[in-house]
Parts: sequence; structure tokens; C-alpha cells
Amino acid sequence: MKLLLLLAAGFLPVLANDIVYLHGKVQMADGSAPGKSALIQLSCTGSNPVRLTNSGKNGSFYIKVERDEFNHVARSLPATATVVNDATPLNGKCALRADLKGYESSTIDFSNFTIGKDLTIPPITLKK
Repeated sequence: MKLLLLLAAGFLPVLANDIVYLHGKVQMADGSAPGKSALIQLSCTGSNPVRLTNSGKNGSFYIKVERDEFNHVARSLPATATVVNDATPLNGKCALRADLKGYESSTIDFSNFTIGKDLTIPPITLKK
């Protein structure tokens, strides 16, 4: 029994997810900054969009996510979350998008998104 507990304790750190901050950017169709703050949301099939953060007027933002052992986003975390219970698990098809009145947003599919070494995500583009 003790041997089994020791083996299980040795594997737990390998299976644990870590928390990282991903850097993103909201831009206009011509590549310029939006000049206004945009709401950054995670929209998953079958549920209401969840607010993650806001971009600055220059379009820059950071989101807090939990990364699994395969470098995929396991769940998103609100910027103020300090415990995993406040996390939003990625159930089904989930996409990151910007919300700014009068504009349509491109999306980033987070269902199977692989996090790069530089911790950046592709830009989100807004169109009239």
C-alpha cells in the first residue's frame, strides 16, 4: 500500500496543469489599434459568453489560462481568480472573441489551441 501511495505521489506533479498568461491583441481590419477598449470573451457552445478581461485602447490584453501537459488550454481563468473553482472549463467548441459595439469580431478556436513558447495568441480582428 505504501509503495502504491509513493508511486501515485510521484506522478501527480506530472499530471498537474500550470497557470500562464497569454498575450493577445485586438486590431482593426487595416491592422491599426481600435482606439477603444474591447471586452474579451470566451464563447462556448451551449453556454453564455464569459468575460475574461478588457483590451486597452491600443488593443493589447492578457488572459489567464490553465495549460495542460500537451500545451493546450485546459480552462480559462478570470483575471481575479485565485482558485481553480472559479475557472471556466472548455466544454465543447470554445472561441475567444472581442466585443465592441458596432463591430464584428473574428474568433480564435480554443477547443484544441496549442500554446506557443512565446505565450501569444493570434490577433483578433474587428470589422464594421
